[in-house]
Amino acid sequence: MWLFKVLYTILTDLKSKNKKKIMVLISFILVASMGLFVYLLPLQQIFVQASATTSPTNSSETGPLPVLLIHGYLSDASVWKKWEDLLKKDNIPVFPITFKQSDDKCGSAAEHAKELSGQIANVKDQSGQNKVNIVGHSKGGLDARMYLGNSTQDVANLIMIGTPNAGSPLAVNNEVCAPAIYDLKPGAPDTKVKENPNTKYYTIAGDWNPDTGNCDLSLFSPIQQGGYDSLPKPNDGLVPLSSVESLEYSDSLGHSKSCHSNLLSEYEYGLVKDVLMGNK
Repeated sequence: MWLFKVLYTILTDLKSKNKKKIMVLISFILVASMGLFVYLLPLQQIFVQASATTSPTNSSETGPLPVLLIHGYLSDASVWKKWEDLLKKDNIPVFPITFKQSDDKCGSAAEHAKELSGQIANVKDQSGQNKVNIVGHSKGGLDARMYLGNSTQDVANLIMIGTPNAGSPLAVNNEVCAPAIYDLKPGAPDTKVKENPNTKYYTIAGDWNPDTGNCDLSLFSPIQQGGYDSLPKPNDGLVPLSSVESLEYSDSLGHSKSCHSNLLSEYEYGLVKDVLMGNK
């Protein structure tokens, strides 16, 4: 209000043509304005800093991206129970995938990829994020690669654990759990899907030795025992390490001493945690 009064006085003096008084008043206004600017500048800086700390600009500030867990061949979402607990403990949104429109355990990678499209859209809606991370065990990594072959932009990272990216010789002349088994054969179409430039690819491979490594009793135990001897070494009993790491554009997060069916322990989770937390 004081500024308006001063301006009013100036206008009045203009009428009276008191030039000396006008000059004094103008000088007073300039000095007062400079003082007010110096006083308000620190407040402006504080406001800018506060805005910068409260306005998120990337996913790391809004929390880790949601994680989709895709099981493998002749398996289901129950294999992820340990990982579900670990992810929840780290406050990472987790979504174990069950394929409901196609055969969950024995469906083809192509059919699973189609269903993934809708499932990922639902996860993005629920989480409010525009991207997700995917962890695939064994054939689950091939399902995800098929989805990424459509040049999608909503998967930040794909982590493939024991995934036969170049197939497994054990699938040759095998008809068990078709058509999924066909996707595991060397040279299958899903093993040849090209890289999606919008996604980073990572692998974990098993370097197992039956005498010293970890391999609990499971459906695959007898096969893994025989597979260790017949497959190129190193291997995890079902998939050669060289097959897992056959993609030139993928980065290895490390190797595990466990057999194929035991690659989902707390140890493997520790290898991928930084990626899922957005720290890598």
